[in-house]
Amino acid sequence: MRRNSAAGILAGALLAIGLAASGVPAGAQPDPRYYDYDEVLALFDTWAADYPDIFHREVIGYTLIEEEPIWACKISDNAAVHEPEARVFLHAAQHANEANGTNAIVFMIDRMLSRYGQQSYYTNMVDNLETWFVPVVNVDGHRMVFAGGPNWDWWRKTKRDNDHNDQYTFPEDGVDANRNWDYRWAEYDSTDYWSSRYKGPYPFSEPEVVAVRDFILRERPVFVLDMHSPDVPSIGNKIWWPWYERDEGHYGPDDDIYRPICINLGNRTETETNGVYYNGNGAAYNEVPKEQCWIYANTQICIYLMEISRQFWWTGATVDTIAHRVGRGCFYLLERAQAGPGLRGTTTDAVTGAPLEAEIRIAQVYDPEIGPFMSEQFHGAYYRLLNNGSYNVSVFAEDHDPAYANVYVSASGWTVRDFQLQPDPAAAPERDLAHTRLLWADTPLRPGRAVHFRLERPARVSLDLLDVSGRRVTSLLRGDYGAGVRSVPLRRGIDAGSYLLLLRSGGRQVSNKVVIVD
Repeated sequence: MRRNSAAGILAGALLAIGLAASGVPAGAQPDPRYYDYDEVLALFDTWAADYPDIFHREVIGYTLIEEEPIWACKISDNAAVHEPEARVFLHAAQHANEANGTNAIVFMIDRMLSRYGQQSYYTNMVDNLETWFVPVVNVDGHRMVFAGGPNWDWWRKTKRDNDHNDQYTFPEDGVDANRNWDYRWAEYDSTDYWSSRYKGPYPFSEPEVVAVRDFILRERPVFVLDMHSPDVPSIGNKIWWPWYERDEGHYGPDDDIYRPICINLGNRTETETNGVYYNGNGAAYNEVPKEQCWIYANTQICIYLMEISRQFWWTGATVDTIAHRVGRGCFYLLERAQAGPGLRGTTTDAVTGAPLEAEIRIAQVYDPEIGPFMSEQFHGAYYRLLNNGSYNVSVFAEDHDPAYANVYVSASGWTVRDFQLQPDPAAAPERDLAHTRLLWADTPLRPGRAVHFRLERPARVSLDLLDVSGRRVTSLLRGDYGAGVRSVPLRRGIDAGSYLLLLRSGGRQVSNKVVIVD
């Protein structure tokens, strides 16, 4: 598919050491074959009108400076409804000048929509999955890149006015969105805001990052794919799986599950010239406050980081070639989300049948420093990738007795095991309080347990953890939420001590003192 684009100067970039001989000319803005954000939004309008049953769009957050909506879309047979189906989430342009992923996502969306009902391969994906896409995460930065001007090709970061001079200039302004995640934050020393990898003033300071985090915690996808393009050719055409623990010299407990999928994804994906991803695959080091580390450490979800091509910018037909080749390869993840193997099912209250957000703990792949792996909130559905074999499964939900089972997972397909958890009678008074209070936390509060809040009506919400001096320690949640009770898991890495929870919603502010224990 090709769209009409506003006229622009054909552009590329001399990006990094070694790219001077790449043949990509310098220019004033990206090649018009790249989609700018207005073109993406226009496509969303078209798809919503042409495919109303299988295309759903929604805002998952807003940008820091311009407060622009960050749009996501879902492709599914009942797109406007949450179904207990396996979910896949692909997003791009977390770094503003890495637009190859945006084009690959546009290709994938169009292919799924236009061939639905025409080819069984795509029809089955739409009917059996909920596939989510965010073509542009860093909208403010992306707009700066596509506006052209000095250093447009190097603008990687968000649009934050670090020097407070009411101007946005390179390289002193902005935050690297993929260094703003709260994982081993204190150990990462990129505190100079002139750096292209400046981590920001505090974890989750960038609402663009919070939007992605909260979306993943809400949807609990089987796969997350974070699309990038490299600033040095040597790491191009490579996919990173989670992870390698360099300090202790071992891989994650899911390595024999997630690594082969990563390798197959690379084998299914062609480079911009010819052949499979020549740099192959690698285990990401768990040392940097980036999305892949945070997501895996806190959810055990399978997340891959893909470095698309050997550089940021291309010109001419190569732009579309990359999009099509990468997009076709990425359909492999949707195949695996349909086919397994693994364990799936629902977690519900045995008395009421209501869905429960529950921890699914599988002894053979359990690490107390990773996860917890949780079922989602809408149906209590879970999809846990596993290899063939027998597994000891434990299921835990707040105010319920645990459930246990030994389950044999077959070598193909999803093995189904539902869990109905009995309510804990001693917790009934605690549950009743949820109908009157607005903000509270599990007691004792520790990593893996949750903070809860209740909204009486839909509102834009912020939930922060403050120290005793009132300084924000971390943002727990940002976004638009409907009425009802929500739970936010407390991440690892917060020191034990006394804190203040601060909830803002619809012009209202509620606070509550909490104590975090080790």
